[in-house]
Amino acid sequence: METIKFAGIEGEIIESSPHSNYLVVRLSDRITIIGTFSNQFHWEEMPDASSGFESFITYIGVRSTAGAEKVKEIVAGVGGYFYSKEQQPRLRKRVEAFPLELKVRGLTAEFVAEVVRKQAKFNC
Repeated sequence: METIKFAGIEGEIIESSPHSNYLVVRLSDRITIIGTFSNQFHWEEMPDASSGFESFITYIGVRSTAGAEKVKEIVAGVGGYFYSKEQQPRLRKRVEAFPLELKVRGLTAEFVAEVVRKQAKFNC
């Protein structure tokens, strides 16, 4: 198992792009990120010094659409956002421990680390 530090959290690398432009990192059962070193995808710049990522996107696992609404409220309160086509939870793709997931943009590395440490914040 290969690991990487992200905002002080030890994460498991579960996938790497063919040219190592991005890594898929499981931080907990509920939180997975995709981090990029080159930001060739032009994501919002949200660097993390411990991992070397220039930017990242966060995936949060949820159990239901009601749970997704609760997560969306919390995310909006800390400056996170969703593209219009990503407003609704989708079937899991990155977060295997949950049936649904939300693709969240604009979260800080510090907020993601806080959620990983305090899983109860997203108790849904």
